[in-house]
Amino acid sequence: MSQRHQPQGQVKATIQWRGKALTVAQAGAEAVQEQRQGNVRAAADIYDLIASRFPNSAEVHNNRGVLQQLLKRYPEALASYEKAIALKPDYANAHFNRAFILKLLNRYEEALAGYDKAIALNPGHADAHNNRAALLQDMRRYGEAIASYDRAIAAKPDYAMAYHNRGTAMLSKGNMVEAEKMFRKALELKPDFSDPRHSLSTMRRNQKASGPEVQEILDLLKKPGLPPENQEHLCFTLGKIYDDGGQYDEAFEAFQQANLIRNSFVSYQAAEVTKFTDDVIEVFNKDFLSQKPPFASQGKLPLFIVGMPRSGTTLLASILSNHPAIATAGELPDMADYALRLGEMLKGKDRYPQAARHLTPAVASGIIAAYETRLKRDARTGAAHVIDKNPLNFRHLGLISMLFPQANIIHCTRDPLDTCLSNYFTRFPLTLDYSFDLRNIGHFYREYERFMEHWRTIPTLKLINVSYEDMILKTEPTTRAVLDTLGLEWDERCLAPHTNPSPVETASQWQVRQPIYNNSLERWRHYAQYLGPLKEALQRS
Repeated sequence: MSQRHQPQGQVKATIQWRGKALTVAQAGAEAVQEQRQGNVRAAADIYDLIASRFPNSAEVHNNRGVLQQLLKRYPEALASYEKAIALKPDYANAHFNRAFILKLLNRYEEALAGYDKAIALNPGHADAHNNRAALLQDMRRYGEAIASYDRAIAAKPDYAMAYHNRGTAMLSKGNMVEAEKMFRKALELKPDFSDPRHSLSTMRRNQKASGPEVQEILDLLKKPGLPPENQEHLCFTLGKIYDDGGQYDEAFEAFQQANLIRNSFVSYQAAEVTKFTDDVIEVFNKDFLSQKPPFASQGKLPLFIVGMPRSGTTLLASILSNHPAIATAGELPDMADYALRLGEMLKGKDRYPQAARHLTPAVASGIIAAYETRLKRDARTGAAHVIDKNPLNFRHLGLISMLFPQANIIHCTRDPLDTCLSNYFTRFPLTLDYSFDLRNIGHFYREYERFMEHWRTIPTLKLINVSYEDMILKTEPTTRAVLDTLGLEWDERCLAPHTNPSPVETASQWQVRQPIYNNSLERWRHYAQYLGPLKEALQRS
C-alpha cells in the first residue's frame, strides 16, 4: 500500500526541534529518520510542528496524516487527509489515504468513492485499484473486486499482493484451481512473501510434514532481520502443515511461536471484557426484554447463527443455505456496529449497552430498515430466511431481541477444548485479540458461556441449539430438526453443503468445500499435554 509518502516541504524556514533550528526539508528528513528507527510518535510530533508553521501545505498535512494513521489515531489522520484535499483537490494520494481510513472506520461507501476519486485522478494508481478491490471483496461484490484486481495487475504486472488478494477472492467463491494459480504466481514474483504460503496451506490438507515446502519456510525463518509479521505468518503456516501431517509436537511449537508474536501486537483486557458481559446482562434482563417495544419488526427474515468462533457456524450456514428457502448474507459486522454507535445515534450520554434503555422508534426503525436492506442485498429472491452468521452476535442477542423478536437464533456449540484449540491454531485478525493466548481464549470462552447462560433465561429469545458433533455424526436428523423448527420442508441438498455456491469469507473456506468429515472431533487429545493453561482458565480439570 503506498501510504508512506516522504515529506515534501519546500519552504526555506526554520523549525525548532530538540534545540535545533531546522529547515522544513531538514525537519521532514529527521521525521523520516525517526520513523525508520521506530519512533513514530517523535516523527508525528515533528509534523505537528511543521503543520502548525505551514498550514497551507497539502503535502505536510498528508504526511502528518500518515503518521497519525501509524499511531492508530484514525480521526486525526482523517482530518489531516481532508485538510490536504481541501488545499489540493487533485491530490490523488491524499484521496487514497483518506479512503483507507474510511474503510478502517467501516464507512465503506465513502471509502469506495474515495478510491474512485484517486483512480480518476491517477488511473495507473495500482494500490488504489488493489485497495478498491479488497473493499469490494469485503462488501461481497466479488465480480467487481476481481475486475479491480485485474486493473491493479495491469497497472503493475509484478504486483504480488494483488495476485494474492485476487486468489483470496477466488477462494471465497470456491474456485480452488484459480485461487491456487494466483497464490503460486504471487510466490513466484516474491518468494519471501508469507501471505500466499499461508493461503496455500489453508486451502488443502497437507499429506506430509516434510519436503521442500517445509524446508523453504524453515530457511526463511532463519533469515536475519525478518519482520515479526512475516515470522508469525510463516509459523502459522508451518503449524498447519505439521498438524496435517500428524507431527503434533512440532505443530504446537510452531503455533505457540506464531501466537507469542501475534499476541505482542494486541492487549487483551480481560477486566473490560468481563465488565461488558456484566453490563449487558444487567441491561438486557428478563423484565426489560419482556416489554414489547412498538417499533420492533415482526418479520422473520433474519436467521442468526451465533456461537464461539470455530464452533461450526460456517458449516451450519452452508448446510442450511443449500435449502432453497434459506439464503446467506455471510458474516455481517452490522449488529456490532449498531451497538457501538447506538449512543451516538441517540445523541445521548450513555453508551451501549446502557443506551439501549433509551432506544427510540425513529432510531430503531432506521436500524431495522438498514439491516433488512443489507440482508436482502445478496440474497436470492423469495428466500424466507437470510442467515447472518457472525458468531460474535452472541454478545448482542438482547439488542437483536428488541429489534427482531420474531427472528430465530441458532446457537452452535462444540467441545470447549476443540473450540478453544481451533481458535489458537487460526490466524484470526487482530480484532479478535483474545485468540493468541490460551489463557485469554479460556477467559473469553467463559464470558461466552456467561452470555449464553443468561440468554437461556430470556423466554422471548427463540433459541435453537445445535452441536457441532451432531452436525458431523448425525447430519440429517440434526438438520431436519432445525428445518422443522423453521417450518420448512426437508431438502436433500442440505446433505451436500460442499456444493453450496455461496461465497465463504471465514477461516473455514477450504473445509466447507469438502464433503462433511469427522477429522476435527476430539482433536484436542493430540495436544493434551500442552493445554494446562487453557483448562485452568476454563475451570476444567
